[in-house]
Amino acid sequence: MIVAEDVTFSYRRQSGNEVPTLRGLSLEIAESESVAVIGPNGSGKSTLARCLNGLIVPQSGRVLVDGLDTAEPGNKWQVHQRAGMIFQNPDNQLVSTTVEREVAFGLENLGLPSREIQRRVAWALDRFHLAKYRQNPPHRLSGGEKQRLAIASVAAMRPRYLICDEPTSSLDPGDRRDILDLLMAIVHEYRLSVVFITQSPEEAARMDRIALLADGDVAAAGTPEEVYQDAERLAAHGLEAPLAKRLADALRARGVEVPDGTVHPESLVQWISERKPAPPTDRERGRYTQPAAAHSPARTAASAATSSRTAGSAATPDGLPSDRPVAPRPIIEFDRVCHTYSPGTSLEIPALRDVTTRVFPGECVALTGPNGSGKSTMIQHLNRLLKADSGTVRVAGGDVSSSETDLRKLRQKVGLVFQFPEAQLFEETVFDDVAFGPRQMGAAASEIPGMVNRALQRVGLDPARFSHRHPLSLSGGEKRRTAIAGILVMEPAVLALDEPTSGLDPQSAGQVETIFKGYRDTGATLFLITHDMDLISRLTDRILVMENGAIVADTTPGRLFAAEDGGDAWSPGRPGLCNLLAAVSEAGISVDTACFSLEEAADMIRACVSGNNHSSPGASQPC
Repeated sequence: MIVAEDVTFSYRRQSGNEVPTLRGLSLEIAESESVAVIGPNGSGKSTLARCLNGLIVPQSGRVLVDGLDTAEPGNKWQVHQRAGMIFQNPDNQLVSTTVEREVAFGLENLGLPSREIQRRVAWALDRFHLAKYRQNPPHRLSGGEKQRLAIASVAAMRPRYLICDEPTSSLDPGDRRDILDLLMAIVHEYRLSVVFITQSPEEAARMDRIALLADGDVAAAGTPEEVYQDAERLAAHGLEAPLAKRLADALRARGVEVPDGTVHPESLVQWISERKPAPPTDRERGRYTQPAAAHSPARTAASAATSSRTAGSAATPDGLPSDRPVAPRPIIEFDRVCHTYSPGTSLEIPALRDVTTRVFPGECVALTGPNGSGKSTMIQHLNRLLKADSGTVRVAGGDVSSSETDLRKLRQKVGLVFQFPEAQLFEETVFDDVAFGPRQMGAAASEIPGMVNRALQRVGLDPARFSHRHPLSLSGGEKRRTAIAGILVMEPAVLALDEPTSGLDPQSAGQVETIFKGYRDTGATLFLITHDMDLISRLTDRILVMENGAIVADTTPGRLFAAEDGGDAWSPGRPGLCNLLAAVSEAGISVDTACFSLEEAADMIRACVSGNNHSSPGASQPC
């Protein structure tokens, strides 16, 4: 058992002031128990994780791991052996030159016999689908492969407790699902305990128990059904319930008596399927004829939106369908762009293969696809952080590879926010980090404070509270918003962001989405790498899907997520609501699976389960 008793911890600012992070927190993790830790950004989740396995020591109170006090220096080795840590960014814990050596590293430190090390390495590589990468260097793996390696390396050591700090937050939906399934299978097979920090309510609902952190203390704890029952408390902390719970609430508001405590999609779909309407009688069939092509309001709206986009549209240069309106001049052009890492060596990896596309001013374009498909490589060509091996990249008509290109002006025009924001935070304070760009561009000293404060406010960071903080003392979500502020302060014409909502709590993600919408409305162009299909469905005009370094589709959200398009064959996922509606459809309830609105989805399902869908001639419900 892990026991945290009245734990407090504060980070020290450069000024000498302290930032309280944990405030008298108490929590117990029982043997063979899975506990999700949720909470808003900055609530102390990552700090708690590091306290639970002894990476940091409480300033008051104590943490006991199987009775061992983490503050006692003589207990460090046994504590770390019992409680393994998996970080959000796997690069933070990969240290060896090959995948095989990475898995063996911890086992060697445990002093295990060579034969046992070989047996466990073989088990881990096979169990986590890494055997074919045995001799590959870890830094050449995709994000999902790196995370599998990080988990495999810890799991091979057979700790009694796994402390996981958002290990799936930056992965594509397929990798996210696979890694969580693998992790839970290991937990159940070896009867481990797991502390799983996550911003995903669906992931949290899979655990035995949930602890909600707010302001450095446990604000609520209990089963998923208990914690997610109080919608007002969740909203007060900027959180939301699982999608199945929110849909159940919407149905209940419409008079459909869904059982209280419904948080799992399987139970909701089962309940709905048991209320499938009976087929119409012969008499009812004779009274009216159901329209042949009934559509929900969502499908009708999607079709109208698609029609408006395609009117006057043109094909991309590679012949893929495009739904952009005709514009006189693209702001971004990729023409048969190729890029290979480590060419001519045994580590050669083709990352881009004849990429061709155009993006027009004011468009919001999502770039999605499996981890390792070339998305990050592609956007790093926009401001010449990477240079094409062949082909041409143009921004506002200028060839970015030309020797005449002014890189300072190019990078002022194209702002780029990396997937892991700590990679671009380097100043001593948040203020100086955000001010760095304006200072380099020669902004007047008297104007910089106002520019920085406005940028911080736009991303929901109070300048009075955050300006003097060290960037690396921030939570993961706060770092991401600081990085975005450092780009927004420059007012770039093109804003390129790599997983901009990864690691953000729902409230912060909503704030960032509002920023993007406002920025797009000014005429700026947004280029988003994201695995957040819900964000794509709400925000973007177009979707470019990448696979194996090539663009395999150029389409719209409505088309991508429509079940009849067969998008699952090449799409890394769909919005959560589309997936839930697909399960409802498979259970025999005829609903529009490409609906993006929770309210419209509730209306459709209510019409189906109410038994009134055959009550009047010309009924137009999907069911």
